[in-house]
Amino acid sequence: MITRSKITLVLVTVAFAGVTRAQISFDRVLQQVDSNNLMLKALRQKLEAERIAARIGISPSNPQAEVIYQWGSPVDLGNKTTISITQQFDFPTAYIYRAKLAKGMASALENEFRSKRSEVLQKAGLLYADLVYHNALLVELNRQLKNAMVIAQSLKQKFEAGEIGVIPYTQAELVYHELNSRIIQIRLEQKSIADELVTLNGSVPIAITDSVMLVPELPDSFESWLGVAESQNPELAYLKSETENSRLKLKLSKAEVLPTFNAGYASEKVGGERFQGIVAGISIPLWEKSNTVRYARAMNRYMQLNTDDYLYSFRQSSQRLFSKVKALQELTNHLSQYISTFDIADKLYLALQKGEISIVDYYTELNSYNSIKERLLEVQHECLKAYIELNRFSY
Repeated sequence: MITRSKITLVLVTVAFAGVTRAQISFDRVLQQVDSNNLMLKALRQKLEAERIAARIGISPSNPQAEVIYQWGSPVDLGNKTTISITQQFDFPTAYIYRAKLAKGMASALENEFRSKRSEVLQKAGLLYADLVYHNALLVELNRQLKNAMVIAQSLKQKFEAGEIGVIPYTQAELVYHELNSRIIQIRLEQKSIADELVTLNGSVPIAITDSVMLVPELPDSFESWLGVAESQNPELAYLKSETENSRLKLKLSKAEVLPTFNAGYASEKVGGERFQGIVAGISIPLWEKSNTVRYARAMNRYMQLNTDDYLYSFRQSSQRLFSKVKALQELTNHLSQYISTFDIADKLYLALQKGEISIVDYYTELNSYNSIKERLLEVQHECLKAYIELNRFSY
């Protein structure tokens, strides 16, 4: 059973119950960007082309056919016709490693595409988080604006009736206009973020009206989360594929310094005489492939070290993000409980109406309460963005 203490107010995967028809969940946003993003469309086509290119050169070289016709001098020697058909072959293990390397390169290309796709979807997810935060902030500021308008109208009536002086009335008007200017500014920022998301979505309009932020709980153990995250990480998978490919290239380079062979058929006709038979030869690569094995071995070592370095950095950065999300979730719960326990907005308004506190005291106390509510939204926003970055490879 899910208790209230286990829920953090940050939306990440599904829209909350009762949302309007126009509201789009986090997953739905990523699905649209995945389908409509122009760069991803181009990268998918490039991936298809590179998969084909990876298999170029794994077959034996083309056979060679040769015809030589020579006429003799003096004429009584007759003419000479030579025909030959030959095929060159590398050492057999070279073809085995080339085929394996082609498969390995295709796997690396797939992981490279997945890595770039994750970058695009992470950017879309962060824009989504920004929009949800701005929507939530507008809901809160509009609530404050509505209350400020009620107070301002009430004090205006009292001012016109001569019950209060100009200062309390002016104070209420200033608060109202300050809130109104903040709302205008936030709407401008919201439009800029929305336009950026539409651009990322291939210029296809996409409306985000969610204003509540919820995030699932992380596992208690970082190690259990890390095991799943590493299996989903395309960057790590790409490096592992390239490390394996460098190992295959080392074996291939060793196979390529072995002798190559050629075999075929040859026929020679001179006058009324004819000679025919097989052709066989061997090529010993004394100079052409020099240093290729040393280079392949050095690259294999480099890829191993590069993978180890990335894995260490990934685990360290993930540990920091994991701890950050955990801490922000706890802070979110603390602030939510505090706001629920000390909800004084209605009490302050009642005290103001009864004349128990001044307008200055009212706004001083109310601003503290509103600041905590806005701080809660900021923490939720920061937590959502950290969660998206932490789980950027799971989408």
